[in-house]
Amino acid sequence: MSDPDLRLKHHLSPLNVLVFGGTGDANQITSELLVRFGSHIRLQLSIAGRTSAPNLPDGVPVRIGGFGGPEGIVKNLKKEGIDLVIDATHPFATQISAHIAKACEQAGTPCIQYHRAPWTPTEGDHWITVPNLKAAAQKLPSVGTRALIAIGRKNLHYFNNLQDCWLLVRTIEAPKQPFDLANGEWLSARGPFSADRERDLLERYEIDVVVTKNSGGEASEGKLIAARELGIPVIMVERPPLQDVDYASTTEEVMQKVAHYHTTQ
Repeated sequence: MSDPDLRLKHHLSPLNVLVFGGTGDANQITSELLVRFGSHIRLQLSIAGRTSAPNLPDGVPVRIGGFGGPEGIVKNLKKEGIDLVIDATHPFATQISAHIAKACEQAGTPCIQYHRAPWTPTEGDHWITVPNLKAAAQKLPSVGTRALIAIGRKNLHYFNNLQDCWLLVRTIEAPKQPFDLANGEWLSARGPFSADRERDLLERYEIDVVVTKNSGGEASEGKLIAARELGIPVIMVERPPLQDVDYASTTEEVMQKVAHYHTTQ
């Protein structure tokens, strides 16, 4: 551990940390915490289990499934003696993030929400920004006729009955909510996707508009690079409002904050 700011005092007890995950960011954070802090930290990872074969980090106990709302999270925090919560769920997982923030406030447990930086348009981008998926679906027919829908498998129902637009819907697994894809095609795939691979996909299916959410991160940025290079417009759904908790926008910032909580507990 080369950074003196991260040298935890040997006489302190391990910091008991619960990480809410389900993203590659959460896996990276938990793995880095183990490397940085070793025996000075006790980690647990909680994921919702929405995909049947999630990618999980090595060496971390994993809890799969929900808690039953804020009250269930509070009970778990007290039962497990959690000192610190890290919310590294998806930027658009608004319900669980709200539940985590509420539970931490009720339990008096510090919470860090990892909030990776959003994408920002650069020269050559043609973004059409909308506040939510409903607005994206309403805007779509006026922008293009063959769309890549890359929004995950929730809330696809907004795109039902779009008779004038062919849809290529890409998800890791089939959606649980009813969705009638009468005019289009399913594509099951798990990222990350390179820009070259995305360019090939857009050209092969003759896509003329991309619909996505501003999740940020490099793993799914390839479609934006490909759209820019091909001159294809992107309907971009804005980020939801932030929770009233402590924030970190990089993994290194998370490490610094965890070290702070450990030395002040």
